[in-house]
Amino acid sequence: MIAAKYGVSQVVGALAGKDDLGDLASELLGALVASEDQLSEQLAGIGRQLDEVLEQRYSATLGAGLRTLLDAGTATDPHVRAAELTRARDQFRDAGAAARSPIQIAVAERYVALCAIALGRADAARTALGLLDKAAFEALIDALPLVGPKAYDRAREQLRFGSRRKDRIEEQGSEILDAAAHVLTFALDLFEESRTLAEGLGERRQDPDVEVLWLDGFEDDERPARAAQVLVRPAGPGPVRFGPLSVAWGDIRFRLPDGPPPPAISREELMEQLSASSPAAKRMSPGLFDELHRSMSEPPAGVLDLDLTVRAEPALSRPLALTVWSKPEEGDWTVVGNRLLQPGQPEVTIQGPIDARRPLTNAGMLTVWDAVLFLSY
Repeated sequence: MIAAKYGVSQVVGALAGKDDLGDLASELLGALVASEDQLSEQLAGIGRQLDEVLEQRYSATLGAGLRTLLDAGTATDPHVRAAELTRARDQFRDAGAAARSPIQIAVAERYVALCAIALGRADAARTALGLLDKAAFEALIDALPLVGPKAYDRAREQLRFGSRRKDRIEEQGSEILDAAAHVLTFALDLFEESRTLAEGLGERRQDPDVEVLWLDGFEDDERPARAAQVLVRPAGPGPVRFGPLSVAWGDIRFRLPDGPPPPAISREELMEQLSASSPAAKRMSPGLFDELHRSMSEPPAGVLDLDLTVRAEPALSRPLALTVWSKPEEGDWTVVGNRLLQPGQPEVTIQGPIDARRPLTNAGMLTVWDAVLFLSY
């Protein structure tokens, strides 16, 4: 809100200690510290419900850093101000090291980035913003399944040695679901802050169109039938950046197959091939064998040319299951490819051509753990 009121360049200038922006700096730091009590209380509740309890060291170190940051904002001597900012930065780093959950790390890196900007350390600020994006994204991926039916499974697990009454499970499950929803919205807010600060540092990011697909019955306190998802649409040509992930859609085009269709395989030939590879094939049910023969004897309707690159910068500390979908001319989305982005792996590429059994459109969708959906259009 302050960036919208004064402009990003003014906010960054105030953090860097420009003399004519002293009032803005005081307003900015005061707003941060004033909101932190509410944020800490919210984080504590989130941590309790998600089994990610805020330890005393994290809370104490984060609080000490905030107090030091406030002192730096009121210092008139530039040397004293720089010393206080350096001390605050170190305290926030210690808080990040003591964090027990990704959302706690994201909060600590948020303040490390602010201190780095105020100290004129643009490179250090970019590093901190990258770590903020990474931690916030991992928090988002952890939270999304719990904004759904799995919240009640978690409640049942937590109560397995205590009360297992249905009403107690419903109550606990609703609390976990609400806490996970807070993590989801807070992580998206942190992405917005990160993009704003990166813009102030001269980085140009094209903001995607982000929409939260809330579960049915969420606002009516009903038990949900499915989990919430985040839908990301490109705002223009080029890679789509969402947190630490960059999704670059290259060629995605459906075309008719080249040359004549391959000859259809007979039932006898299929059974011969299956029996040669596995003796158990002879025990296959007639219905399953008929379905397999039908699918193998049908020539492909066409070929899908696909070229998709997913990059994580910085690389994540957990794996991501990536699934690529294409939309038929009629019917629902169909899977056309799968990959796993391993922990520490910077990027993965998914490429075609892929035989399609029915006509497809030139639309693509990438799902990350079926939680974050990237559309190609």
